[in-house]
Amino acid sequence: MVRFMKKKSGNAARKKVVLILKDVLEDFVSFDEAFHKATKSQKSIKLSKKDKGFIYLLSSSVLRYLTQIDATIDCLLKEPIKKLPNNPKMALRIGVAQMFILETPNHAAVDTSVDAASKKWRGLVNAIMRNISREESKYKKIFNSSPKIPKWLMERWRGNWPEDYPNFIKSIQDIHPHIDIAVKKNIKHWQIKLNAEILPDNALRINDPGLVSQKAGYNDGEWWVQDYSSQIPIKVFSVKKDEEILDLCAAPGGKTAQMLNLGARVLSIDKNKNRIKKFNENMKRLKFDANIIEADILDYSTKKKWNKILLDAPCSSTGTIRKNPDILYSHSEKSINNLSKLQKNLIEKSWSMLNKNGFLMYCNCSLEPEEGEKIIEEFLSNNKNAKIIKFKHEEYKYLNNSIKRQGWIRVLPNDKGKVKNTDGFFIAQLQKI
Repeated sequence: MVRFMKKKSGNAARKKVVLILKDVLEDFVSFDEAFHKATKSQKSIKLSKKDKGFIYLLSSSVLRYLTQIDATIDCLLKEPIKKLPNNPKMALRIGVAQMFILETPNHAAVDTSVDAASKKWRGLVNAIMRNISREESKYKKIFNSSPKIPKWLMERWRGNWPEDYPNFIKSIQDIHPHIDIAVKKNIKHWQIKLNAEILPDNALRINDPGLVSQKAGYNDGEWWVQDYSSQIPIKVFSVKKDEEILDLCAAPGGKTAQMLNLGARVLSIDKNKNRIKKFNENMKRLKFDANIIEADILDYSTKKKWNKILLDAPCSSTGTIRKNPDILYSHSEKSINNLSKLQKNLIEKSWSMLNKNGFLMYCNCSLEPEEGEKIIEEFLSNNKNAKIIKFKHEEYKYLNNSIKRQGWIRVLPNDKGKVKNTDGFFIAQLQKI
């Protein structure tokens, strides 16, 4: 495991971590965006693969354990750490993360935290970190017993998933998350080439650490990153060659790529310019001839009707925190309610573009019932021309207990299914009658 770096290289790397944490926690930039922004090539600073790997590990570790880190530091401050300026705040968080999560030697964790602080704040950072180092066992107990996720989310998960939420947290705090990928063809070849594990229904899991873009086959467009759970909606949608499918909220394009790889003719729509840019980059790398329209679906007008529509609705993404720990701090109870309202509008608009006897696949990567189960229950109650097409255990045995009695699929992180440590996901298929 990466635990310590040479001082010169390490100082530059930790300063990048400070920038990433500031972007995520103060400016609510996504972790991926903040990481790529901080580590992109610059003439003045050359970052090695090892540097980038360490930056990712340390910054993501701080985010995974932030509530515990802050609770520990608060014991040594007169006021909560959140009231400190950014520089000492981030330096202290980095120090505690190194000491208690990455198991960096105490003296190195102290020294590098002080180096990450500006001159004005080095005395404070040094004093606090040395206190923690001197009484390590005391503060480690405080760290371990402190809340592991923000209060609003803990209360929500305890209420909705009383038996499962400890597993959600365990998944979030895995500092070396695996990568699941979808492969165009020759899955056995890529299993060997990437030293990967074959999952049910032909997905691959890469457990080796390292940057995705530097792995064999990525730049040649032979595969793309897509969590096992995220691949399920298309695998249960019975996609056929030359079938026309409308893909709504499509960017960055994982499910579009799946359907194109199966030979379908897909029209994709999304309104987010940055996500569309990523969609086009992905399709170019994968050598897929994709067609995407930049539009707000709620304002989109067309006379055409489709027999199949995929709505991968915008959501809180609380099922993907294991890979995107910034989500812990970018959402709130209010944002869940706002997203639920948007999802209700999107499913109604999608329904208006569906032919009679056509199929609508509704899905998203939220663990919140207001964005999944309750959306479908309310829609079925309000639309008598809609029925749910129930997924059957005997057809999808590998999904095990993810298929619920109502007929939809609810995948939970780290559940008892055949595939462990997946993203949380909700999937329901409706037919217009």
